[in-house]
Amino acid sequence: MTARYTAAYQALQGRLVEVEILLRSAARKERRSPINSRHEINALCRGAIVLLCAHLEAYVKELGELAIDSLHVNSVPRKKIASQFFFHISKNFIEELRETGDPEKSAEKIFLFLESDADLWSRDAPFPRPVPVDRFNRGFANPAFSKIQSYFGRFGYVVYGNQLAARMRAHYMPTRNMVDHLVDTRNKIAHGDPLATKTPSDVTTMIKIVKDFCRATDFIFSIWWRQHFCPIR
Repeated sequence: MTARYTAAYQALQGRLVEVEILLRSAARKERRSPINSRHEINALCRGAIVLLCAHLEAYVKELGELAIDSLHVNSVPRKKIASQFFFHISKNFIEELRETGDPEKSAEKIFLFLESDADLWSRDAPFPRPVPVDRFNRGFANPAFSKIQSYFGRFGYVVYGNQLAARMRAHYMPTRNMVDHLVDTRNKIAHGDPLATKTPSDVTTMIKIVKDFCRATDFIFSIWWRQHFCPIR
């Protein structure tokens, strides 16, 4: 029987509990003494926003990791996989080689690449071992919508935005804008902006929209992955 959601989304639901704990505490203080407790309310809401953003980022990465691991576990033929997927497996070697002009150093880096990743670079048969997900995920942080869309593009999933829009319909643009607003607010908090805060009601809305966004993403990505490679839920 197919699970309703992937393990990545189920893990997100568990992690969001700590965000909701902060939110409930802020809401209680707001009801009892909104003026005297304003600093505590702000601190709790700011903390909730930082955690919510971190959990959104972790969800996207874990969904990607789940998909990557499934390739090896299910012996998916590599001929099915988009070329850019292989680039991101070995991105660190490729970028270092680009920046190296000296022939001797370039050759040494190529030898290192061959020793480390040569067995992964083939169109024949399945991957002989698990793909290094930490290297594949390198560079993905601060989950603005454009970065999430670009991350899924690493898999060859270039219709993500269109499919998400079709899935969410009228909620698509408000959801996309809220994801970007969440990341922007989180960045301002991280840079010490004292005005970057939200009310408990604002945070409640953010949590709901992030859940809706991840649930829709989980649905469309898992279907796309199953159609092209193998099931992940």
